[in-house]
Amino acid sequence: MALIHPRSLERWQEWRGSRRRVRGIHRARPSESAPGYVLHTREGEGSARILLGIDTADGAAHGGLPAVLPYVHGSAVVVTPAGLALDELEGPDWQHRRISEPSAALDGLGITSLLTLGWHREVGRSLHEWAREADVPGAVVQHDVLTPFAPPLPPDVTLLSWTVEDGEFHRADRDDIVVRAVGSQRLWQARHEASGEPPALDAQPVFLGQLSTIELPRRVTLRAAESYCRFAGALYQPGPAETDRLARAAHLLLRRRGIGFQDPSTTLSELGGPLAAVFSADVLDAAMRGIPAWVHAPGAPSWLAAQWERYGMRRVGGEPTPAPELGTDEPARLIAQILEGGA
Repeated sequence: MALIHPRSLERWQEWRGSRRRVRGIHRARPSESAPGYVLHTREGEGSARILLGIDTADGAAHGGLPAVLPYVHGSAVVVTPAGLALDELEGPDWQHRRISEPSAALDGLGITSLLTLGWHREVGRSLHEWAREADVPGAVVQHDVLTPFAPPLPPDVTLLSWTVEDGEFHRADRDDIVVRAVGSQRLWQARHEASGEPPALDAQPVFLGQLSTIELPRRVTLRAAESYCRFAGALYQPGPAETDRLARAAHLLLRRRGIGFQDPSTTLSELGGPLAAVFSADVLDAAMRGIPAWVHAPGAPSWLAAQWERYGMRRVGGEPTPAPELGTDEPARLIAQILEGGA
């Protein structure tokens, strides 16, 4: 199955708006008391002036964009929503200025390339629209496992994908997209953060909850959680966005059926034992750390099985998911090199 909307952002947004709203804190949105944006600048050596658009501080969603900054030899310019705090943008080398609109502030800065997670968020869309008008080459970095419901790419950009297969899937046969496979910064970091100690195979397994995902009906994700927890004697760990009324009702149902819960703030490195999920980069992250990990979703649609195969994710009952292969160079370093070469 291919992307449901390979070209039209508006149609993708209509689809997303038709799904249930996921309630919770979304740090990508500026608060009412902090409208506008912030322009962060750091002068460097060389002629390149790299522009990054960062919409959110969420670790999974910002896709490792800040990890590129230490490898940028030239100057760096970052646009964020006002009120968004990032440790990577603090320090004496950084200057900060409130702006009302990114496009007016960027003209005349000599930007040579742009990097975002796409144009499906506010900052990313504004910057890609500006870049097309200013004839500045743009790039989008993949930040998560891809489903057919991924947002379409902006026109005329370079896609920095995890793998060649991901790149071909995401560009959806468009002839205006150039694909360069650079690997996953998240998985690179997971490999280097791995403790090296063997996992606790006798530890109680955990199922990572995904009731808030809009790609699948909640009945599918709830059935997957209950069946795995019963099969493996596992704990259920709620996802961070499982705070709405229906999610709380599902949690109560699981508890009434005798399923224990894991603290939702527990990280993968703190788990240390086997885990399962419906579909998640956490499965690959765990495999990279040497933690046995599987996928599980009885009655799921066919696109999910195709996704599992593309990433080498293994189903419950078989061997654990193997650690994905990574290149010899850090993705963030490769991305910086590509950007300073003009994307």
